[in-house]
Amino acid sequence: MTIVHPFRQGAAQRTMFGYRTEEHPGLDRIQNGISAVCGVISGVAIVAIVVLTLIDVTLRTFFTITLGWSVAFIEMYLLTIVAFFGLVTAYRSGAHVAVTSLFYRMGVRLRKILLILAYLVLLLGMGALLVAGAEGLLFAIDIDEGPVRGSSELLIPGWVMRAILPLSMVLGMIVVLIDLARELIAPWNVTATDYDPGDAVENTTATSDSETHIAGGAR
Repeated sequence: MTIVHPFRQGAAQRTMFGYRTEEHPGLDRIQNGISAVCGVISGVAIVAIVVLTLIDVTLRTFFTITLGWSVAFIEMYLLTIVAFFGLVTAYRSGAHVAVTSLFYRMGVRLRKILLILAYLVLLLGMGALLVAGAEGLLFAIDIDEGPVRGSSELLIPGWVMRAILPLSMVLGMIVVLIDLARELIAPWNVTATDYDPGDAVENTTATSDSETHIAGGAR
């Protein structure tokens, strides 16, 4: 027998980059596809951070030279990519830390209302970041922002870095909008986007049988 966490009712199948459901498999593919793209981009950026840091430390230690451009590149590009593209994957795959004990003790309709409110807040926050990022992107293009020639930084146009935020927020908003739409069109006695099936404990029957056997032997 398998015991599932008593407060959780999600019936979705967990995957590396999201969830699969029987109700809307097409929407699942869109959300999981976006999550996978963002996850791969973030993963490549993390690997690049590790490799560049290792190379830079090795060069400093054994050859007393430095890459020069690596620190600025990591701070301006790679960490920004990890933060904002990683946010999309973390949202879709349920990787953010959350304490849900109180949430799962509420009635279904109240949980549904809270989910809808949460999606609206997420959309508001992502929308604000999108607007701010788009303004920064347009400003960088307008003034031809970029590193000074002859400096130690890579000659990458400033708009490339500025594009990371609005692009990641557009992808994130698509994923959240799909969740909001799924929740709104579902009946009010169903939390359609309560994906997580909870933690399962296997082989409980075997444990119970062994305990019964031990108890019987003691008698």
